[in-house]
Amino acid sequence: MRVVIAGGGHMGSHLATRLIAESHEAVVIDVDPRVTERLFNEKGIVVFAGSATDLGVLEQAGLKRADVAVAMTGRDSDNLSFCLLARYYGVPRVLARMLDPQYEVPYRLVGATKVHSEADILVSSFLTSIDFPAVGALMPIGKGDLVACEIQVPFDALVVGRTIAELAKDETLPGGCVFIGTESAGKELEVPTGATVLEGGAAVIVATHRPDLPKLIAALTGRAVTALSGPRQEILQALGLVSFLQGVSQEDLADLAAGATRETQRKDVILYRAGDPGDRLYILKKGAVELEGRGRRQRLKPPAHFGEMSALTGEPRTFTARVLEDSELIALDSRAFRGVLLRNPFLALELAKALSGPAETPPR
Repeated sequence: MRVVIAGGGHMGSHLATRLIAESHEAVVIDVDPRVTERLFNEKGIVVFAGSATDLGVLEQAGLKRADVAVAMTGRDSDNLSFCLLARYYGVPRVLARMLDPQYEVPYRLVGATKVHSEADILVSSFLTSIDFPAVGALMPIGKGDLVACEIQVPFDALVVGRTIAELAKDETLPGGCVFIGTESAGKELEVPTGATVLEGGAAVIVATHRPDLPKLIAALTGRAVTALSGPRQEILQALGLVSFLQGVSQEDLADLAAGATRETQRKDVILYRAGDPGDRLYILKKGAVELEGRGRRQRLKPPAHFGEMSALTGEPRTFTARVLEDSELIALDSRAFRGVLLRNPFLALELAKALSGPAETPPR
């Protein structure tokens, strides 16, 4: 599919990059030659320097052959003119970025087939974050109040281990909601069946009526009201001593503790090798561990933490971790760690400080 984009700013260039990654043919027009030069040199995007309302430039960009025209400039007046010319050239689909909602009728009059209101999109996103913090993403469906939303199931949620067929009979779920997809660690997004078992940490995509969102969120994220005790309480206390986790809410620490395990490892055990997947990070409570890689070795003593960056990014390990003395460790699930990081942006700064200072550990 050939797509001509008017405007090579942040949004226009991002759209072009995504289109190319999905095997579409994307062309960008921008009036600023510095922008077009950067897009061509850094991203390899086909660009044309000039006004997106100049017939000569539109001829060069091949607007007549476009399947879709997208108006993405920072001015509604320019976007309107581009939409009108795109329809004049017979482009079947014309999409517009609308900055001022007052321009909606003019956009329709010039033939825009789809108008995306920047203000409405941003406001809706903020309202979702304010009203429903547990919802990762939300998309309206049709013209009614149906929405599709993504909700992450906590590791200690009451629904963990239950099948969707069982949940469908549960009165705690709103009637009429439909499970569209589930995505667990190490697995691709899949369409669930009645036999699909919900896993802790999984992302669940569900369609429901917007007024039923609070009930749906409560059903999928509700936890047992019992307090953490025994091993979980010990893990929670240990997490509170980790420098970069200080300041994280008790609820988020409880999420980490719910997805964590205690390990007792003997001397000379290899915890992971360079090149292994980064599926967890470790906290050393007792004993000693050696990290080896990149021509260096480092001996760790309690309290130490290691494996953070691979657990965060999912990239392969760059160090091998070997137990030097019989040790006690806490292993944190990378999915839970990333979820807490997303809810606590400051945590990324604290982690960066911990890794860039006189650190206990190499990054992976």
